[in-house]
This record gives sequence, structure tokens and C-alpha cells, in this order.
Amino acid sequence: MNGVKDNYAGTDKVDLSILIPVFNVESYLSGLLDALFPDLTALTEVIFYDDCSPDNSLSVIRKYQQSYPHVNIRILCGKKNLGITQVRQCLLQASHAEYVWFIDSDDLIEPQAVRQIRNILSEYHPDVVLFDYDVFFDGSGKVKYHEHLSVTPANTLLHQNNGELYRLAIMDGKHYFWNKVFRRTLVTDSCDFTIPAYEDIANTPIILNQCQTYFYYPQTLVHYRIWPDSIVQKMSLKQVYGIRAYLTQAEYADKVVDDKKCCAYLLYKAHLYYFRLCRKLRKMNLPEMEKADILLLAKELYAQKQLSTCATVSLLVRTGMWDKAAKLILKSGLARFSCR
Repeated sequence: MNGVKDNYAGTDKVDLSILIPVFNVESYLSGLLDALFPDLTALTEVIFYDDCSPDNSLSVIRKYQQSYPHVNIRILCGKKNLGITQVRQCLLQASHAEYVWFIDSDDLIEPQAVRQIRNILSEYHPDVVLFDYDVFFDGSGKVKYHEHLSVTPANTLLHQNNGELYRLAIMDGKHYFWNKVFRRTLVTDSCDFTIPAYEDIANTPIILNQCQTYFYYPQTLVHYRIWPDSIVQKMSLKQVYGIRAYLTQAEYADKVVDDKKCCAYLLYKAHLYYFRLCRKLRKMNLPEMEKADILLLAKELYAQKQLSTCATVSLLVRTGMWDKAAKLILKSGLARFSCR
């Protein structure tokens, strides 16, 4: 890995690292950097990792370096394509700041978002800052939905007492890296980057469970882009690892958090993910050999589940999730033919 440190003041003067993976996002970077760079001071650094992009993403970043010479920028250039999970690990290892914020390079942020976050960090010093976001379609720009977190009270320092952040990530599905600013040591101590994909699901709830203090800022700071070439829109071996992510998290919920409801819900999600993947695979126009490899890996990962479908249904009923128990019964019956 090669590093370029053009506009860089030194790690001892930086307390927030903004970590941005870069791959084939030439047409999206300007939208992000136009909002990001004017808001930065010498106490914030931006670390890019160019994951062997085939386009001119790196050239776009260098142009912004020239236009914003006061911004602390580091560019790490990979020698081979690693994928988003390992790139995030490399970015994290490159940071020595107290706090880190992972931003996807194809997303947008609100102008002055960094300033608002820095104000919270300097006044309250939480382990994590959480904030709202929305999801929009690439091309049309139409907003699919606005996401407001179910955290109360807002705008004050809160102390985690009984795993409420873990349940927020699991039961409400708020397990993304990019709408949270973490104390860096919590991420380095808790993250497992060995999973090839879906590391948000596998890691974020565990990091949140380690946070003793948190601050919810009820403003939309990130605009998450849905675009056709993202991993969640494609079918590949990487997509299969969503099964492993849910099962890993279910084991953690059971053995560490001792939360049977979260465990039941995660197993339910693993079952449905597997059924949906099998159904989708049958409809995909892929070479038969590739389909066979994907299905084989899916079956191997699915076999690692703690409970059978029937046992998961029973656990869902015991934890009061009757609607999900009924849905799982229905989906498992329909899936018998899809997953042969």
C-alpha cells in the first residue's frame, strides 16, 4: 500500500478522522467533497483509500487537494483491489485520531455537518454520536425515505444502562457505520474485518454495545445513495455473507448480551435472507457454475445456524413476535422448492 501525504499536519494535531473508501466513484465524489471540504479545520483529517479504481477518482481527489491546501488530506493507494471491508480496516489502521467517521464516497452530507459533529464532541465527549439520514435514488434524486432514530431524549449526553443501543441497531435495523461517529478505540477493539461483506451488520451492534455514553443529534446529516452497482443490488459470493453476519450477531445477542428477543429476531432475519437469496438466485441470469458456487456457500453458511426453522419459530413466539413467527412459517414452506 502506498501513501500520499500532501496536505497533512501530523496525527498529533488531529482529533477526528473522516475515512472514505474510494472505488469507481469519479462521478459522485464532487458532490460529497463540495459539502465536506469547506467545513474542515486543521483538527480534522480526511483519509482516502483508493482501492485500485479503474476510473479517474484519484484525479478528482487531487484536484480538491489543490483547491483546499489547508485541509489535512491523506491518500492511501492499494496495490490490488481489496473490497470495502478490508479497505475500511486499512483506513481505521491509518487513523490515530480520537474519533472516526466512515463516509461512503458515493453518498452526500449536509454542509457544516462536520462542524456540528465537532461541537458535540468537544462539549460532551460521548463514545458515539448518532444522527438521522435519508435514502435517495441515484439519477432522479428522489428521496425514498427519511430515517429518524427512536432515541430519547435528544441533544444531551446519555449513559447506556441496559443494552439499548444494541437493541436499536438490531430491532430497528440501525446498524450502519456512516450515520455514527465513534470513539476510535471502540472500533479497533471490537471490529472483525474478516467477513468479506456486510460488516456493518456483523460489527456495528457490537461496537454500540461497548459504548458507555452516547449523544443523539436529531438532524439529517447523511444522504445515502441507492445505485444499481452496489453490492446489495447484485448477486455474488459476497452477498451470501449476509447470512454469516446475521448468525454471528445472533450468537453475540445470545451469549454476550443475553437478549433472547434480539437473538430470535436475528435468526429470523438469517432464515429469511437465505430463503430470499435462493429465490432470487433462481431468477438471475448467471452461468450455472456460478449459481452452483453461490448456492453451495449459502448452504454451508446457513448450516451454521443455532436453531432450526421450527425452533426459531418457537423462540419468536416465546419472545412475543407472533407476526414474524407466522411469516417465517409461510416463507419456509415456500422456500423448500427454491433451495433444493
